[in-house]
Amino acid sequence: MAAQDELNQLERVFLRLGHAETDDQLQDIISKFLPPVLLKLSSVQEGVRKKVMELLVHLNKRIKSRPLIQLPVETLLVTNDNLNFTIIYIKMGYPRLEVGNQCELAPTLLTAMEGKPEPQQDSLMHLLIPSLYHMKYPKDSSNSSKMASPFILMEKPKTVQLLLEFMLDVLLMPYGFVLNEPPTRPAPSSPQGSSGAAAAGPGLPQPPPGMSVYAAKRVIGEAQWSPEQLEQCKLGIVKFIEAEQVPEVETVIHLVVASSDTRHGVATAADLELKSKQSIIDWNNPLIVNRMYKVYLGDIPLKTKGASLKRELKHEPVSTRVKMKILPHLLRSRLAAECFPANIQVVYDGLFGANTNNKLLSLTLQFVHHICQVCPDTNKPLGLMLLNGLTKLINEYKEVNRMPQLFTKDIALVQQFFEAMCKEEPDVRLAIQEALSMMVGAYANLQGALLNLMEALVAAYMGKPEVQVRQVAMKYASTVFAPDHVPSRYLLLLAAGDPREEVCSEAQRVLRALPAKNSEKEGRKPMPSFPDMVAYIQEKAAQRMKTPAKYIVGTYTLPFNPSAFGEIVLYLRMCLAHSAGATPVSKSLADMQDDAPAIGRYTHALLSNEPLTSPSSTGTKGAEVNPVQVYMELLQQLLSAVGGVPVMYCLLEVVSVCPHNLAPMFIHKIDWIKSLMNTNKEDLRELAAQLYAVVVSTMSGNELKTAVQTLIKITKDTHSPETQHGAIMALGYMVARYMSKRKSFANGDSALNREQRMNDTPKEDEELVAIATKAIGSFLDSGSPLLAVAACTALGEIGRNGPLLIPSEGEGFTKLAVVEKMLARIPSGKETLKMKERAIQTLGYLPVGDGDFAHQKKLLQGLMDSVEAKQVELQFTVGEAITSAAIGTSSGAARDPWTCTEEQYSPPDNVENNDVVPWVLNSILAKYIPSQNPHVRQAACIWLLSLVKKLHQHKEIRVRTLGVGGSRSCTSTKIRLSQDMGGEGDQQELVSTLVETLMTGKRVKHAVSEDTEVFQGEALGKAPDGHGLSTYKELCSLASDLNQPDLVYKFMNLANHHAMWNSRKVQPGSERGDCSLSLLSFSPLFLSFSLSLFVFFLSFSS
Repeated sequence: MAAQDELNQLERVFLRLGHAETDDQLQDIISKFLPPVLLKLSSVQEGVRKKVMELLVHLNKRIKSRPLIQLPVETLLVTNDNLNFTIIYIKMGYPRLEVGNQCELAPTLLTAMEGKPEPQQDSLMHLLIPSLYHMKYPKDSSNSSKMASPFILMEKPKTVQLLLEFMLDVLLMPYGFVLNEPPTRPAPSSPQGSSGAAAAGPGLPQPPPGMSVYAAKRVIGEAQWSPEQLEQCKLGIVKFIEAEQVPEVETVIHLVVASSDTRHGVATAADLELKSKQSIIDWNNPLIVNRMYKVYLGDIPLKTKGASLKRELKHEPVSTRVKMKILPHLLRSRLAAECFPANIQVVYDGLFGANTNNKLLSLTLQFVHHICQVCPDTNKPLGLMLLNGLTKLINEYKEVNRMPQLFTKDIALVQQFFEAMCKEEPDVRLAIQEALSMMVGAYANLQGALLNLMEALVAAYMGKPEVQVRQVAMKYASTVFAPDHVPSRYLLLLAAGDPREEVCSEAQRVLRALPAKNSEKEGRKPMPSFPDMVAYIQEKAAQRMKTPAKYIVGTYTLPFNPSAFGEIVLYLRMCLAHSAGATPVSKSLADMQDDAPAIGRYTHALLSNEPLTSPSSTGTKGAEVNPVQVYMELLQQLLSAVGGVPVMYCLLEVVSVCPHNLAPMFIHKIDWIKSLMNTNKEDLRELAAQLYAVVVSTMSGNELKTAVQTLIKITKDTHSPETQHGAIMALGYMVARYMSKRKSFANGDSALNREQRMNDTPKEDEELVAIATKAIGSFLDSGSPLLAVAACTALGEIGRNGPLLIPSEGEGFTKLAVVEKMLARIPSGKETLKMKERAIQTLGYLPVGDGDFAHQKKLLQGLMDSVEAKQVELQFTVGEAITSAAIGTSSGAARDPWTCTEEQYSPPDNVENNDVVPWVLNSILAKYIPSQNPHVRQAACIWLLSLVKKLHQHKEIRVRTLGVGGSRSCTSTKIRLSQDMGGEGDQQELVSTLVETLMTGKRVKHAVSEDTEVFQGEALGKAPDGHGLSTYKELCSLASDLNQPDLVYKFMNLANHHAMWNSRKVQPGSERGDCSLSLLSFSPLFLSFSLSLFVFFLSFSS
């Protein structure tokens, strides 16, 4: 009957739960009935227990979906029966409580641990620890009664001990630690003091330093704390210790461990508390000393009790960071020096442990000294052990530093270290990596067979899966071998394609480092020769295509992964530039193009020494293939599979520098080039269009005509803007090359022969070119910025190479209309910066190819009137355009940039002269330099800067330069250039003019006194006599003392050359520009004023 009553009661509870409509109703029912329902689990009736389980299953589903419902945690904590079920609801309900309620129940939680099984105690402590951060303790516990403290721990020694052990494990737990699965193979034994996986034993995961597997698992619990929650838990433990809830002697080790925490808040709080208790802690207390040794060393197995401790309970030694915090406290203890064998174990761990470092080594040596000082006579046998350790340490340092030949002759030692890196655990691997890195210098001068052995060794470990192994192998490849050693450069190229950032970035840095200027003078070649490097790459590529190392991209098979392949072709281009006598840069395409003429001359030499072979014979055994041809095949291979703007540029460059020799090889690949003109990358399409124009220009006239007509049709295809863009660019470059070829024949007093003409008569050719030009011009008003920029660029390229074959003015598409449309885009707020720059460049090119351009002055006037605020960068482009348009057909822009440098170019004798430089200078000096608008004055100075740089030999420039003032920043540089580039008479006149200006304060329309500040503060340092160098008077005084007034220009340049003059737009190829002041400029002064100059330079450099 009693059983039936219990079932009825449970049924009524079930019914009430089912009728609960709101969370508040459900919470009331749970609070009232959950504890008695759990008590029913102890019923002897099976039916009652089943009904309770059914009710609890229903209850769990509803509670888990409603996180705001509170559970009767306090009542459950008092319940002692069926704790296995009760603990479930305690763990579910306690975190739902408000922080204040959690703190109130924390003492009850601690009381409930008494006498419970370990798993349940661990669960309760996992709930208790986070609440300690929010607990409030009495400020002065010494004057408070026992009841004032929230915890009453004096009567619970076992619970206190359990709690302190758990707290220590929490403090040792690293942030973000994940307990990994056991390794697939047992790790090799590691030296004493290392935290290897062998300590955990086979089949067990690796715990954090200082912890056991069991300790790690119980701290992680069922729901692992986040790093931020773990930090709060550690701060709560420190607060608990500060409140003196337990005796100080029990918590010293906790504070020491917490002071080594990686989070600043935890470490600072623990360190401050430790310092405040320093005077009251008895460092000779055996309990404190033994615990510090225990934490430092972990559970080291001894022969007497090696099997007494379960593997999952065995604690690891702590990390080096914690050891460096424990050792200073051991140095305070006399007892610590006497504890054998722990003291010797600490010494040997600090001196020879796998993870020791310089600071730990220094502390260990202090501890050895401490042992020698305070150790009693009964422990004298320890002296021999200490002496042996110190002798071993000294001998190691002597061998490494004074006898590197011991390493040099033993390549097997390096192999042993590399092999150990592959097998050891990460912590030990790091120590081996440091050792190998320190040893690398001993192998820097290997010769002969030893060098070959090292090469094979590095190659073998470059492909290992361990990233540290590849990183060290890469370091050996870059350090041991000479910069021109081909196999090691190949290994570095493979490393440059490594998936790990630390490996590939370092390899790229080594490969792209520019050679030192004095390296070749010392007999060292900074990189391999182009033919040698190409031949080696070709050999390795052929080998890899037959192995699993090959890489498949879509339908293409590559010998290298795309990243490594990209680095390989760029490095080959650097080798090509270096072999050609140019600077091997690989970052900026504009800088790379500056070297094209030198590369062209070298390529011609290679082609003349070793002729090209047909494509069908390149695979025949023993066939000698020209390195240029191999280089192009590698570029095509990568370009077809992956693409890439730098790779496309390299192919365009090598074909453009030798078009007559190399372009015909691509006639049968013209469809492949056209496919590159349709890609989704704008820069790639533009480069492909140039290559298309170079190849088509070598065809016969009829083929050229067909290509032009086809491109005109493609431009009208509105379905694909990318296809239109590529066609517009290709059409512009083709017409430009045709006009350039026609101009060169005209200058030679001959005409294009029949095969080179597109039509039967020159007139028909001109009509076709005019149609193409109008087709391009129709896109100037396009609503697509992409097509408008392409049309603008194409027209500029045509105008640079010859006249636009359209009417000068009138109705429709005329030269005047082109000028007006371009000028209208410059001040427009709707246009992009790229559109404005291309429009300005095109305007500058129009008078270059057309000596009879009727709108030259209108064009120049429009450029000069286009000044707006905050357009400094754009004004450099305007300055270049003004320079080109002003000099007209004599401009260096008329050259072929692939085959001729600007310095080598000289205009043909019979070219039409349209030089209007005097008119431009008059306009700038009369109208824009005196302008009241500071932006206009600044722009005018930039234009003059460009004119002086590009046209410094022009007679009008030399005459006019003397009257220029304006913006100091650009004018000082321009004056310096004028002084350096002008003749002796011009220099003397310029000196007199400037010195007079500085001394008297006279300047065009600007009153300047002798105290006017030129440079702010101590921007130039101080003069030898201690005076400043900021005003005009002080600068002139220094120049006068040195009897060299022209030094004023150089001083001004030194302070300002880095600002605008190093811009790409002012100085193309600025890496090679010589705009900084050379000490050779002062050579006449060294004879009579060497001491003054020495003092001056010291003060200046400081």
